[in-house]
Amino acid sequence: MDAVLLATDGSEYARRAAEQAIEVASDNDADLYVLCVVDRRVHGEPGLSTEELSTIEAEDVGHDCVKEVRSMVGDRAVDVSVEGSVRHGLPQEVIIEYAEEVEADLIVIGEHGDHRQHLGGVGRHLVAESPYEVRVVTLEEP
Repeated sequence: MDAVLLATDGSEYARRAAEQAIEVASDNDADLYVLCVVDRRVHGEPGLSTEELSTIEAEDVGHDCVKEVRSMVGDRAVDVSVEGSVRHGLPQEVIIEYAEEVEADLIVIGEHGDHRQHLGGVGRHLVAESPYEVRVVTLEEP
């Protein structure tokens, strides 16, 4: 295994998924790619209107999610390379596209997302549509 892709939104489920993704990357001496998708169904493209400013805020949250995973890696003192990206689009489509781009061997995602904006089913869509191995992490998993 050379590359693990973590899809995150900063939710508690995503943090649990991050723990597992870091562990898998460390155990396999793999690179860890962290992706946060600004869902176009919730946010349009960035601009200067009040509505579009929420998109910019969502991007900032995405960058914070990537920083949080980098911090988690540092706290564990493991030798894992972390690359991060924030992109716009339909989450399941963007995740699969990014997995192809980084040649991911595994996609790790939390069972549920941030419920304030959650439209549901991203993990379910990935399991059904992705040509990659997908691990959907619950809060109860060890």
